[in-house]
Amino acid sequence: MNTEMVLVGIILFSGMTAGAVKIWLNKRKEKENNDVVDNSHA
Repeated sequence: MNTEMVLVGIILFSGMTAGAVKIWLNKRKEKENNDVVDNSHA
């Protein structure tokens, strides 16, 4: 394994992880907002 390949792999992996976390946080935020809306209508 070249150090360049390792660096590229780490960068790609960290980018994918950051994207997954961002999507997960957005979904969680949307769910919380929906719960708040449902509670206010009740």
